[in-house]
Amino acid sequence: MQDGEEFEVTAIVPDFIAWERHSKKKISDLVTNIAIEDMAFLAHSALKRKGEKVKPFDGWIAEVEEIGMADEDPKATK
Repeated sequence: MQDGEEFEVTAIVPDFIAWERHSKKKISDLVTNIAIEDMAFLAHSALKRKGEKVKPFDGWIAEVEEIGMADEDPKATK
């Protein structure tokens, strides 16, 4: 965030369903064509689901400085 606060969130099924409803796309579309707004929407949804106090999406995104995806699934077994 622009204020230096950092979040690490994991999107789960409810977040992906919210994204599908919002974007009118299927989850399979994310595999081939993920946009930064898609990542931001999923992060915002996950923060709200976790009970974090976040502004509505447009206000929240105005304060986001950087967003990215993890290189690995933290739950993956090796």
